Amino acid sequence: MNLKDEAVRPRKSDKDVFLAEKLKNANFNTGFYQVPEIDDVDIDKPNGLVLWSNRNKCKDKKNHGLIFYEYDCKFDGKDGIYNILKYGTDEEVQQLIDELKEFAFVVCPDYSVYGNFPNYKQIDALSRSREVGYILSTYGIKAIVNFRATYEWTYELALTGICYNGIVSIGTLGCLRDNESRTLLKDSVQALVEYIKPRIIIVYGYAPDDIFQVARDSGADIWQFDSEISKAFGGHHYGDEI
Repeated sequence: MNLKDEAVRPRKSDKDVFLAEKLKNANFNTGFYQVPEIDDVDIDKPNGLVLWSNRNKCKDKKNHGLIFYEYDCKFDGKDGIYNILKYGTDEEVQQLIDELKEFAFVVCPDYSVYGNFPNYKQIDALSRSREVGYILSTYGIKAIVNFRATYEWTYELALTGICYNGIVSIGTLGCLRDNESRTLLKDSVQALVEYIKPRIIIVYGYAPDDIFQVARDSGADIWQFDSEISKAFGGHHYGDEI
């Protein structure tokens, strides 16, 4: 083999940094954004929801769902769930999977999506969430889609890959603080009901009727769970508005 042949020889990375192997069997025929579809699952209503940062404190994991409705720094970064799947050793990945399998289900990570983010940032946050969910599902974990949208242009992406009449989860913390935020949440729930018609919506935080009644009217079962902030306020929902 001469130098020229060596120069054009494809190189194989030691790490699957594009997650190609883990995503190779995914259904990407889901629309313009080609976000991987997450299969529907059957679950019973859990006794509660546990934040990622509190997962080791839970004594009844099999009857609780795991969620990521907290600051990104709690579950993102070099030791975050996405980077463990992407860069972790086989042992680190397996340790993560074994830990997550102890829970009744896992809601896809809620990477922050702010309306003032550049478009590519919002696309990245939403698509990474679905990537993680799909990969977890390939290990036998019951992954629940986290539905998060901002302005109307994000609806197509936010609705991509959700099974019709399936189960979705919504975190309302930070979405009720002002009229604009409430309107964005209300409009996105309306779009979710119109296009997906979910049979179950898991809500972490306050679930006001003016926003979720349209889902109830469509036949959706709303599983509402108070947030840790709300519990700190003695059961009142003031904290969900911040």
